[in-house]
Amino acid sequence: MWYLCRLYDAATAERWGLVNAVVPADRLLAEAKAWAAEIAEKSPTAIRFLKQSFNADTDHQAGLSNLAMSALDLFTASPEGLEGAAAFAEKRPANFVQHVNWH
Repeated sequence: MWYLCRLYDAATAERWGLVNAVVPADRLLAEAKAWAAEIAEKSPTAIRFLKQSFNADTDHQAGLSNLAMSALDLFTASPEGLEGAAAFAEKRPANFVQHVNWH
C-alpha cells in the first residue's frame, strides 16, 4: 500500500480489516454515534491509555511524556502506589503481596 500509493475503495478497506464498517453517507453520523456510544461504555482510563499509546509515535517526545505522566498519575492514586509511598515514608519494606494479580 505504501510503496504503490494506490487508492482503494471502501469495500476493499473493510475486507482487509482497515476500517470497522462501511455505511451509506446518510447513515454515517448515526453509525459514528453508535460506535462512540459503545466506546463510551468502556473504561475511561483504558481508552485514555490506548489513545495516548496510538499517538505516542507521531507525537514524538510529547506523546511519550503524556503517556508516562498518565501512567504515573494512575499509579500514584492506586492502592499499590499508595502502599509504596507509605512504605518509603515509614522507612519499611513495601508489602505488595496483596496487589499481585495472577489472572
